[in-house]
Amino acid sequence: MVVMAILTVLCAILFPVFAAARGAADRAVCISNLHTLTSGTHLYADDYDDRLMPVNQNPGATNSTSRNDRTWVQNLLPYVNSFSVFRCPADHTPRPSPETTYDQDLVPGDTDSQYYTASLRSNYGYNSQNLAPITLEGGRWAAQPRSFSQIAEPSKTLLFVESAWQYLADREPTGGGNWLVVPPCRYYAGSHVDSFTGQAGGRVPVFTTALGWTGTQSGIKADFEGGGMADPQLYGNAWPWHNGHMNAARSDGSVKYLNPAQLGQGCDVQEAWRGAIFDRTIYMWDIN
Repeated sequence: MVVMAILTVLCAILFPVFAAARGAADRAVCISNLHTLTSGTHLYADDYDDRLMPVNQNPGATNSTSRNDRTWVQNLLPYVNSFSVFRCPADHTPRPSPETTYDQDLVPGDTDSQYYTASLRSNYGYNSQNLAPITLEGGRWAAQPRSFSQIAEPSKTLLFVESAWQYLADREPTGGGNWLVVPPCRYYAGSHVDSFTGQAGGRVPVFTTALGWTGTQSGIKADFEGGGMADPQLYGNAWPWHNGHMNAARSDGSVKYLNPAQLGQGCDVQEAWRGAIFDRTIYMWDIN
């Protein structure tokens, strides 16, 4: 009984240590993945006149498959050499396997076509609304990828952040990550200029996975401080996989450890993009 008691005490002491060590290791791998993705993005831009990856090759396509479309993940894959870098090791949720495209959808001679479905579950969401918006023009969706030279402050501007696909009733995420993340605000305060398109005045239709975040700034703060987790769309599909925090890569290649509320700094977070950007110096989503 004495031996069992000693073992119980040792387990109580060591298990949290092991869990912390594993968490630190997962975070280190995640940071390495983000550095690889950022470096790959710069290599991609070198080959495409300084342009970033489009979200889709054929935006708005119906019944999209590898035969008529390609995601930014697939476009970036040749520059990072392994599909594994798109997965955060802290995410143990079930998801489609990398080889998920039906045989009839495979493109002869295109080894990356098999990743189409799995690419949508990347744990690193792309800040596409500001870096590669898709707008509706003349009844057709048009991809508008920005160039690195258009980014005024690369050390501030968000490129990738960890993400989640959806959540279950028990408030746990499932399905892997989300290939796109959505900014909390869209228009600049006072000017009504659209941070996505740079245009003033009317709202231009854009392709998006969500109309902004689903909570207010005070609600997000309360949710985080209370230790709860909610719908990933509360943070625009971004998700804190590491002890309530997430890793975010800037356009210059730097990686920052953030809590979800920090993603909304510099803007008045309201549902459906109703809040305005009031401080561009700390708002990390736009390119201006």
